[in-house]
Amino acid sequence: MAEAEKSAWREWWGRGAAIAGGAAAIGVAGAVAAGVTLARKAVVPRDASMPIIVDQMKQSESRQYVWLLGQDADLPGRYSFRFDNDAGHARLGPVLEARGGRVVREVLQVDRGSLTVGARGRIGGWWFTSPEELGFRVEHITYPTELGDADAWLIHPRRAKKKRWAVHVHGRGALPEETLRGVAPLARAGITNLVISYRNDPGAPAGENGRYGIGIAESRDVDAAIAEALRRGAARVTLFGWSMGGTASLVSATSGEHSGVIDGLILESPAVDWTTLLRYQASLFYAPKAIADIGIRLLDAGVVRGGEPEGIAFAKLTPESFARQLTVPVLIHASKGDTFVPCESAQRLAAARPDLVQLRLQEEGEHVKLWNVDSEPWERVTEQFARSLPRPPWRGE
Repeated sequence: MAEAEKSAWREWWGRGAAIAGGAAAIGVAGAVAAGVTLARKAVVPRDASMPIIVDQMKQSESRQYVWLLGQDADLPGRYSFRFDNDAGHARLGPVLEARGGRVVREVLQVDRGSLTVGARGRIGGWWFTSPEELGFRVEHITYPTELGDADAWLIHPRRAKKKRWAVHVHGRGALPEETLRGVAPLARAGITNLVISYRNDPGAPAGENGRYGIGIAESRDVDAAIAEALRRGAARVTLFGWSMGGTASLVSATSGEHSGVIDGLILESPAVDWTTLLRYQASLFYAPKAIADIGIRLLDAGVVRGGEPEGIAFAKLTPESFARQLTVPVLIHASKGDTFVPCESAQRLAAARPDLVQLRLQEEGEHVKLWNVDSEPWERVTEQFARSLPRPPWRGE
């Protein structure tokens, strides 16, 4: 999952919770209906809402300020503001003042669109809107997947280390732009970066039933991207996954077709335990744990169709399962302030494999927005980790 889906999740879980609230009166049928609603939300791509409105703007000398109302307007750090149904994009500085429900931020730059009073949008962590903004040489390519060709960006470092590559995997409901914050520290380490789209993205084929496989199905697109890197000369590949992209990266590294060439994982706000996560999302709206479990069982059995034809194997998506199969170093960026994918599952994975997993745990930072709170230590640790990865002994360089 990723920032663009947060509002849609709240809407759907709220609907499921409302059904669940009446389940006691209508019995088993009501409980199953609630479970179906919650299960579909987990796998159906949806457009996110625009929960923030520009309430006031002010120009002072060469600086422009904006007053915002709405969800996430007061998050600490600097952010993208995507408005007018994503036609507009602005970059906003940290909160300068918060009073009476309104938040003041400086408008650092408007990249596209016209930012005016009344504009609606959402706060996001993207910051970069295209790979060219990073200052590296970029190729726009396609790579073959089991479902057809998918778009990708190939980003070359200034001084490439021979045969070292990384594949960047965005989260659920997001776009490849989400991962661009992670490219620069790896490029400084001499790594060639492949930023991919995957099934159900614009520029990529639709998945099974047009739905997500919560990281399992998507991991096969990660495998296909690794194969593309190998065809282009890679000998070892680092996976960099965000949210559900972290799930897909873990699956690819532990049981994927090309797991033998993966030298390490970098995970930002990863979804490591989907059973616990879906129960947590349901609990936010006071839906009983039993309702969430019904939805999970329906997805597992394939009764509610997801992105895997035989159903989604939730037993594979736990910290304990991943811990048993991990063979390469892992860096996890997580936050105690993540209210969407709580950090406890990442902590369980780190505790289970202290020999391989390095957990960088922040006090502040919402889901997939840890870079935005303080980018310098985030990038420094990421670059140091990437530089430290040992070459797999069975691969040449």
